[in-house]
Amino acid sequence: MNAIQLSFQGNNLSFIILTISLCIIGVLYAFYSKYSKELVLSAFSQRYANQYLRDDNVFKRTVNILFNLLIIINLSFVIWSVSPGENYDIIQFLKIIIYTILYYLLKFVSLWFLGHLLKMNQIANIALFFTTLFDKVFALFAFPILVLFHFYVSDITDQTTLIICSFLIFFFVLKIFWILKIGIKSFGLSRFYLFLYICILEFFPLVLLYRGIVFS
Repeated sequence: MNAIQLSFQGNNLSFIILTISLCIIGVLYAFYSKYSKELVLSAFSQRYANQYLRDDNVFKRTVNILFNLLIIINLSFVIWSVSPGENYDIIQFLKIIIYTILYYLLKFVSLWFLGHLLKMNQIANIALFFTTLFDKVFALFAFPILVLFHFYVSDITDQTTLIICSFLIFFFVLKIFWILKIGIKSFGLSRFYLFLYICILEFFPLVLLYRGIVFS
């Protein structure tokens, strides 16, 4: 396959993926704008986070499902876009989606198991909310950057890659900050256990995800 065919195939797949993401965002905006806004603001204000966690209903469950889909699609697309090489085919993208799903499944099962083992189900549920909250917001913010990455009139891949990586680092640092703040101030958890949690359930799965994708 020559370079022109490869680029054409990559653009077709990019268009399909971004269209799916746009449809999800459109549904969130059209039917669940109140809860979607509350979820996004929860990443920056504890008041909104407390308000979002206060009551559970079918609308919030639907919002969580749609944002989870957005995470899987957009985060996988980010990795597919900035990964080294030019193997822009659907098989590679599906492989990245599988690794991404396994990454979040590992975190979910680990938190669920620890919550039941230590009889701290409430803390486990809150940890699960915050560990995915910032990824959801990142997936939303990454969408317009991905559009520019693939369909801008000139080549700005270096600039958009830098912006995406900056967003990723910002939200990851923000996630660690909120985990430490809430864990220590709200629940009085030991800094040592929080450090173990961050290393095992935040850094280690991320390393496995990177290793599985880059060195596969």
